[in-house]
Amino acid sequence: QVCAQLCRRPCYCPWVPPRCPRGSPLVLDGCGCCKICARRLGEPCDFLHVCDQSQGLVCDYSTAPAGTGATCNFEDDEEGCEVNGRVYRDGEIFQPSCKLQCRCLDGGFTCIPLCQEDVR
Repeated sequence: QVCAQLCRRPCYCPWVPPRCPRGSPLVLDGCGCCKICARRLGEPCDFLHVCDQSQGLVCDYSTAPAGTGATCNFEDDEEGCEVNGRVYRDGEIFQPSCKLQCRCLDGGFTCIPLCQEDVR
């Protein structure tokens, strides 16, 4: 019943799809109608404005007071890190550049250099 109220048929979408921030893919809205930018970790979400499922995010209503919006969070409430628009899970090791290797830990990240500094 909620879907019928929020989703209009036929779909009315903008001619030009939106330009998404780096790391946020174009996805179908909650009605399966128009292309929108997927919401990222900590961003507001609702039935229409969906979270980035490719990053394991879901719209989490548990932390929102009754009647207020929800935010995108990990499905199993794990801590994660967002670096350059990409979300990494707790414990995940990643390389943001060829010179650094980082590890996501408890919502933050630590990095070590991969290149030896040649200081003369």
